Amino acid sequence: MSRVLLRTAWGVCGLCFLILPAAGQVQPQQAGQDPAAAAGQIADFFSKVGDEIYEDCIFELSPEQIEVQQALIQAYIAKGASSIVARRLAVQQIHPPKLSQRCEQIRQLPKSIPSAPTAQPHPPAKKPQIAALPKATPQKASPPISIANKKVLPQWDCAPGVDYVTIQHKGFPRKLTGGEICNPFEDVVHEVPPSVPSFRLGYTITTGRLFVITADPRAHGQTIAWAISGREVCRNNPDPDCLATRAVGPLPPGEYTFTSKGQRITWGPTIKRNVVGIYLTKLWDRDRFTPRQTAAILSRGNIAIHERLKGEMSEACLGLEPKGWAYVASLIKEGRITGVNVYIDEPYPKVAENPPIVVASTFSLTSLFK
Repeated sequence: MSRVLLRTAWGVCGLCFLILPAAGQVQPQQAGQDPAAAAGQIADFFSKVGDEIYEDCIFELSPEQIEVQQALIQAYIAKGASSIVARRLAVQQIHPPKLSQRCEQIRQLPKSIPSAPTAQPHPPAKKPQIAALPKATPQKASPPISIANKKVLPQWDCAPGVDYVTIQHKGFPRKLTGGEICNPFEDVVHEVPPSVPSFRLGYTITTGRLFVITADPRAHGQTIAWAISGREVCRNNPDPDCLATRAVGPLPPGEYTFTSKGQRITWGPTIKRNVVGIYLTKLWDRDRFTPRQTAAILSRGNIAIHERLKGEMSEACLGLEPKGWAYVASLIKEGRITGVNVYIDEPYPKVAENPPIVVASTFSLTSLFK
């Protein structure tokens, strides 16, 4: 097991030790205490709050973060850093998200509970709901569309004077500065007025803007937050070849609906966090695409809205910063957002502001040799 994976495993166990003593249902084993009884206390604890830990105490590195962390180590060593320095920097720069406020509340549960006269069996803990995506209609196989000659759009490249290292991820180069992608969005959130009970969520591919679509002229077009869609050379790039490339291009333009009629926020086992699955119901701008591109676009799937962690990009999803995700997720959970419209270009330029891009970085290549 690599040191990075070992560190992740220790992180998993570490949170258990953080939660269990504070949560109180599990008392420290006393001298002479029956080990079976102690194990029963642990099982009892997880049967009561297991679902809450899954939903609110997400703390592992995602698979992409682990891959990026390993690639960073190799990139730093290639720049002349020692193995120790390279590993230290990568561990410091790629890390799990902070524990949520709800997770902290779980940690602060009472330190003891009244003893019951007789032990009652507890029903098994419910497994976290898995995001169910609709099955894609089988399409006739065709040669993959090539994006080998595409380049990162200038607005997403590192700003002049910013130090960076380049890693290779899934066959594509990615510039990282201090472990983060170049020019991410600031975590800006604008709350939707309570006077707008329900609305559709709008998204502009070229700018990353999320906004309100409603009949209320006071809120129509209002910015909510900003999200990345697509990765590497296809990040927020509406090039038809990018839109037709699975797991690399941004989500296609059109109308989307949610994948679940019940609980819309579900556990994404691949990216190890909560997601909102959406699927395309109507493709727009068909005149921009060749028949081959259209077929490839319609065969794409696995599109969702979720939080973007440091170092990550997006596989066609809408990747929001932490505060933006928390707010948008709350709107979806409350049922205020009824669907999603995706546009290639900005449909409401009069009310749209410029993207809040973070162009600076504190990372310095001289840190590799300290």
